[in-house]
Amino acid sequence: MTSLEDVRATLETARHGYLSTASAEGDPHLQPVVFQLLEDSVYIAIDEKPKTTLRLRRLTNIESNPRFALLVDNYDDTWDRLWWILLRGPATVLWPSTWDVDESDAAITALRAKYPQYEPMVLEERPLLKLTPDRITRWSAS
Repeated sequence: MTSLEDVRATLETARHGYLSTASAEGDPHLQPVVFQLLEDSVYIAIDEKPKTTLRLRRLTNIESNPRFALLVDNYDDTWDRLWWILLRGPATVLWPSTWDVDESDAAITALRAKYPQYEPMVLEERPLLKLTPDRITRWSAS
């Protein structure tokens, strides 16, 4: 079985992935995301890009069905460079009103360090997703 330590370096440099959640009824939802790995969890910010509401499907799905899948991959027309990592496990929505301040500050600082686009955004007033993988699968063509 693959551990988080086995894929840590790759996840720390990967720029994006695809988050899969499902509603309580099992209706799937797939969303491209940017993320940051911090200790044993992956954090995803709900940023200030245009949204009609903060009650996003990925948030309501996690609140009713906390299982997630996060696929991080590399495609290349030279197929011996292909690889993917699939993380699965429970997710939590961290709302600012219920945050552990040390955890949220560390996650937001790490996200801003990886993605400078977050610097002017007030992420402290928005929810974070915390993904804690309990199953990790990886594949590489090389």
